[in-house]
Amino acid sequence: MNDRRSLNPRSVAHWCAALGICATALGTWAADDVAIPPDALNDRPVASDPTGAPAPQHYGSVNVINGGTDSDEAAAIKRMASRYKLRVELSGQGGEYRVAHRLQLVQGASVVADVRDAGPWLLLDVPAGRYTLVGDFADRQLRRDVTVAGTGTTVHWVLPARTN
Repeated sequence: MNDRRSLNPRSVAHWCAALGICATALGTWAADDVAIPPDALNDRPVASDPTGAPAPQHYGSVNVINGGTDSDEAAAIKRMASRYKLRVELSGQGGEYRVAHRLQLVQGASVVADVRDAGPWLLLDVPAGRYTLVGDFADRQLRRDVTVAGTGTTVHWVLPARTN
């Protein structure tokens, strides 16, 4: 089988072009025909704005923005901060960002918001009043009383070293 056939460069170009058109059409058709089941989504909502901020999570009547683990998301959350009455930043004593396994906002005996994997930035749309933040960090539960002013309040919660 020493049959050598030479390929005409022009016919090779036509074949490549035809294959490219078919691949493009097939890719478009396949992309339009894909349905993603609702249970395939992850726990965090998709970005609500083109700047990269996470979508609000809803806890009753309270909207919560939670995230900021990367610099783009943190910058987007900081830009949105003025729209929320309670702004919480979680950090360690060295300034490193921290995330709570769970963070609850409590008013009296009522849990106003219950956020898993909370932080390092949280924005909560709550009315002015007195609240308590209850955070689960590794093997410790910490509490911090907060008064939200009518103009809003920012809490820089610096956590003890033993909450790694």
